[in-house]
Amino acid sequence: MLKDIIDGIIEKLAENDVSPVYSAFDGRSLERKGQSFFTIVGISSFEAATPIYSPYTVYIPFKAEIELMVAAPEKYSMTALYEYYDSNIEPVVFDMSGLTCRLSKMSVKFDSNIQRLVLSVKLAASGITRVERSNI
Repeated sequence: MLKDIIDGIIEKLAENDVSPVYSAFDGRSLERKGQSFFTIVGISSFEAATPIYSPYTVYIPFKAEIELMVAAPEKYSMTALYEYYDSNIEPVVFDMSGLTCRLSKMSVKFDSNIQRLVLSVKLAASGITRVERSNI
């Protein structure tokens, strides 16, 4: 279920010309992710509620904390990094159907490992996933 949520966010960002976007489960090193902007999507906490059963589908309400890490190109300003997030990523994430998000934390720091600014965003999200019931 976690991978489905992350993949849905990555897909939606890609549909809106935000690229490259990687999963936190991606094994590629940070150095190989490119020299321009790149975004990493992960989930730091997840809580599923009691499933709701219908004849053909199981609905599972959930709450999650989604983490977005946006790395800027080298020698990029903090202001420009915030503007990139505000214009390219935030509208997409907050407009995803089936997912309700609110900003819970945002910070910027210089990552000495990759020599660039990184914007870290935590979103409190909730939604419902649907799983088709089998007739077995």
